[in-house]
Amino acid sequence: MPAKQAITIKSQGDNINILLDASADFETVTNMLRKKISDAKEFFEGATTNVTFKGRQLSASEEKKLLDIITTETTMRVTLIDEESTLPPLRIIKKPPEKFTPDPAPLPKAPSNINYITDNTAYYQGGLRSGQSIKYSGSVVILGDVNPGSEVVADGNVIVLGGLRGMAHAGAGGDTSCFVSALVLQPTQLRIAHLITYVPAPVKGKKEPPKASIAYVKDGQVFIGPL
Repeated sequence: MPAKQAITIKSQGDNINILLDASADFETVTNMLRKKISDAKEFFEGATTNVTFKGRQLSASEEKKLLDIITTETTMRVTLIDEESTLPPLRIIKKPPEKFTPDPAPLPKAPSNINYITDNTAYYQGGLRSGQSIKYSGSVVILGDVNPGSEVVADGNVIVLGGLRGMAHAGAGGDTSCFVSALVLQPTQLRIAHLITYVPAPVKGKKEPPKASIAYVKDGQVFIGPL
């Protein structure tokens, strides 16, 4: 397929469908997307839109690279829609090394170990390292950091009382009323239901105090604001 057909962009109201040629190499796709977005920059300026990539399977890093091109070349606020996202009923499938035992008892005033489940919310004390994950059919509260390479997936909300620098997916069963919050919100990928967004990395050399933030869905878009 000629390079000029490696990407086709179709606008439908507030949504943009980007059709990708599955046979083209990824470098050709990125170069063509950069050119098409740059040529139509005035059309996209200041827009808030949903973007759907179709036609080929993309890894998380490839999705991020394509979204980075769009947000670098324009001032659009973009939420990625993953139409092919399908998850089985959630359960805890991989526990971190620390003990994580359901406990129906009320929360004690000064718990020595607060890794337990109550009222359909799982509480986990400690940080998650690369390769670790928690998946649960309710809400998840992490009292520690979620580091790069780790993930938290929940049918309900994801609350991190620490730094969120890994992947977080709230409302994994499809509930867009769920949210993700953290004292430091810098995830490698953030999902709410079928919506995906990436939080820009902090600018090197620019020091700003961390701010507690919350990510939520409004009008089909993922918004991030201060707590």
